[in-house]
Amino acid sequence: MPMVTAPRIAAFAGSALFLAACTSSNTGPAPDSLGSAPAPQPATVQEAAYCPTVTLREGTAILTKMEGERQAYVASVTDATRDCRVVDGQLRLEVGIKGQVVPGVAARNGAVKLPIRVAILVGQDVVYSKLGSVSVTVTKGAAPGTFLYVDRAISLPQPTQRNVTIFAGFDEGPAPAGAQLRSDAR
Repeated sequence: MPMVTAPRIAAFAGSALFLAACTSSNTGPAPDSLGSAPAPQPATVQEAAYCPTVTLREGTAILTKMEGERQAYVASVTDATRDCRVVDGQLRLEVGIKGQVVPGVAARNGAVKLPIRVAILVGQDVVYSKLGSVSVTVTKGAAPGTFLYVDRAISLPQPTQRNVTIFAGFDEGPAPAGAQLRSDAR
């Protein structure tokens, strides 16, 4: 094996830099006075001193679907959590919702789409609300299917008070006009 000498390494490095300069495009940031592009500034990330808990509003933890008088499936939230970080002065949240779908006697094999809403209140003001969805495969007569939904798009000014509330759960929207509410009281 031939021995590599310092002059050969220097010549190779110089050739590589020359070729790179000849083939580069000028689409990036303007070079500084030394001819190199300015380095991007890293984000300032720190652990949040305050991380609000996730709350399930009454009526949003269970979703029951019926086919006539028979139950198609019951979906339920089994856990909800969050992760908080302060990035460049903004509170960044990831909210996760875990659950299961139990097939009923009228279940149909296939995927069901579950509507999930994450909403953030600061005091009484809604500062974030997003309706998402997650698909779960349901098989008639089989074990419950599980799901995990994560909303990673939440960013708000770092709170100065501990008055932030995170709500998560199922949200089918308002009942259709003229729909009657079913009462389980008999």
